[in-house]
Amino acid sequence: MTAGSRLPFGGLRVVLVAAFNRRYHRSGLALAAALTSLGCEVRRCEERRRGWNSIFGRPLVSRLAADLRHESADVVLVFKGTHLPPADVGELRGRFGGRWVNWFPDDPHDHETSTRLAPAYDCFFTHDSASLARHRATGARPHYLAFGCDPEYLRPPPLPRDARWTAPLVFVGSRDDVREPVLRALGDVGLVAWGPGWPLGPVYGEAFVSALAGAKVGVNVHQQFGDHGDPARYGTGANMRVFEIAAVGTPQLSDAKADIARHFTPDREIVLFRSVAELADRARVLLADDTLRRQLAVAARERALREHTWRHRLEELLTVTLR
Repeated sequence: MTAGSRLPFGGLRVVLVAAFNRRYHRSGLALAAALTSLGCEVRRCEERRRGWNSIFGRPLVSRLAADLRHESADVVLVFKGTHLPPADVGELRGRFGGRWVNWFPDDPHDHETSTRLAPAYDCFFTHDSASLARHRATGARPHYLAFGCDPEYLRPPPLPRDARWTAPLVFVGSRDDVREPVLRALGDVGLVAWGPGWPLGPVYGEAFVSALAGAKVGVNVHQQFGDHGDPARYGTGANMRVFEIAAVGTPQLSDAKADIARHFTPDREIVLFRSVAELADRARVLLADDTLRRQLAVAARERALREHTWRHRLEELLTVTLR
């Protein structure tokens, strides 16, 4: 680390292991940019086999070892890390040193994977506070860290907006047997659904932003919410969409995950529901009140930019990791 740097982590050498793709995997690129903005010297290690690595069959562990052999790192940050077995993490930690960190985005619906990976790292971050006790029981060193947003990407599009994206309500996310009955309750009030499995299909890049921004209300339904969901895999953590909808400036209606209230004030920055009937009722109230929608949207976007960017999250992660 460079002495006397004015940036919080000036000169800190970080290897970031993630998927990097501007269309499908923007989180990796956003994390790299946030680390750079904090003064870190960032080296990216693509978790997937792409290009020559695919042709020559170079596994992630071999590529990561080669990178660290060439130049050491102060921190190795792995985002999810399903392609990096715990035994390999332990071997690489022993050989190359540094602080090894995992930020796992799929708790608790994939807790089998997270509990297998967590003990291998110096620090393990999860966005689901309900998962902390389970990770501690395995001998891991878990910490709560919410998702964030990329304000450079998630900007409200300029007016006038393309009529293609105009809708009373929008849901952007995967279709599954648990979510579909929940969203069916909004069929008579103008819900438009985008994502894998829905007739309109998925949206990426600028189309993703336009879909969220074009609706009067953004609907967020977390995995496993509803009568057909698995309570053990529902948890408390706010998904990434909570922060994305806020950042893009659309009023949000979300199921009441317990951790949401840590980051947005209910009924002032976000509207929450606890049942399908309450979802439908609150959707109708929002659609009928232009002033309320504007107030929610402005307050949530201001809060997101003030407290919930990826830079905010990475600063917290590095502070915890290095203390």
